[in-house]
Amino acid sequence: MKIWVAAALMLAVGTPVSAHAQERYDCRTTATGKDSFCQVGDLRLNFVDWGGRGPAIILLTGLGNSAHIYDEFAPLLAQRHRVIAITRRGYGASGSPADGDYSNATLVRDILGVMDGLGIHRASFIGHSIAGGELATLGADHSDRVDRLIYLDSAYDRSRALELMAALPTMPLPGTADRATLDAFAGWRAAALGTKQVRAVRSDLAAITGSGPNGYLPKASPQTAAAVLRGDIAAKPRWNAIAAPSLAIFTSKDVPDQVPPNATSEQRAAFVAASNKVLRPWMLAAKADFERNARCGTAIEVPRSTHHIFLERPEWTAKTVLKFVSARKVCGRLLIPRR
Repeated sequence: MKIWVAAALMLAVGTPVSAHAQERYDCRTTATGKDSFCQVGDLRLNFVDWGGRGPAIILLTGLGNSAHIYDEFAPLLAQRHRVIAITRRGYGASGSPADGDYSNATLVRDILGVMDGLGIHRASFIGHSIAGGELATLGADHSDRVDRLIYLDSAYDRSRALELMAALPTMPLPGTADRATLDAFAGWRAAALGTKQVRAVRSDLAAITGSGPNGYLPKASPQTAAAVLRGDIAAKPRWNAIAAPSLAIFTSKDVPDQVPPNATSEQRAAFVAASNKVLRPWMLAAKADFERNARCGTAIEVPRSTHHIFLERPEWTAKTVLKFVSARKVCGRLLIPRR
C-alpha cells in the first residue's frame, strides 16, 4: 500500500516564451475524449481533447495519473470551454525522456509545447495534487499564457513531503484477486478513493498499469515518481509572483482518504489519526501561506473531503471551477456553490 499512500500525498501531497514559441510542434486530435498525441521536441506526449467551445481549460494530473483520470470530470466543463488534459512525461501513453529530466521547468515546457501545437495561446489551468508546482511556475514565469489557476488540493510547498510520507502508517496492498483483472483493480481503487466514477478510474489504470504474472502493476518506475517529486520540491511556489486570479481548494484530511477497502477498522482509524496529526497542520499552514502571499488568491477548505475531490464531488467541483473562471471579480471572496 506504500505506493498508494505516497500517491495520497504526492497524488496530497524556464525557457522564455518568446524563444519557446519559435519551435514547431506536431499535435493532432484524433477524436473527442480519445488518446491523442503531440510531438514536443524528442518526446511524444499524450493528451485527451474533450472538445467544447469557448476559452480553453487545461487539466494537469496528480503524480502517477494519466489524462484519463478526468474522463468523467472533463465533460462537465466542456459545455462552455475547450477542454484538454495532458499526461505528464513518463506516465501512461506519454514518452519517457532518455536523459531522465523531470524538472519542474521541463514539465512546464512540455505543457507550453502542447498548447503551441494546438494553437492555444492562453488558458485557465486546473491542476490536481503535485501539478500545483507546474501551475505555480506557469503563473509566475509565463503569465501571458495564463488566464486563471485552480489548485485541486495542490497549493502546497512540498519541501517536507518525504518526512510527511514517512509519518503515515503503512496500508495493505491490493490482494492477488484485486490485481487479477482491470475491472477488479478499478473496483478496489475506486473504493479506496471513495468515488463512484469507476469508469474514469478504470480508464486511468488501463493507461498507467500493465498486466503481468502478478496481475496489474504500475508501468512507471518508482525512480520516475521520485524524480518528479524532486523537481517539484526544488521549485518552491512563489505566490507573490503570480498575478493571475487563483483559486486554491483544500481538502480536509480528517476522513479516511485512499485507505484501501481491505484495510481493517484499526488501520483506517490509525490513518485518520495520523492524517489529523501530521497532514492537517501542514495543510492549514499551506492554506495560510497562500492566503497571506497570493496577490489575487481565494482559498477554501471543503469539510470532510478527500484528496481526489474532483472524483468524489465532480458536480460541485465543476460548478465551483466554472463559477471562478467566469466571475468578473475574483480577487477576494468568491461565493462558492453549496455542496
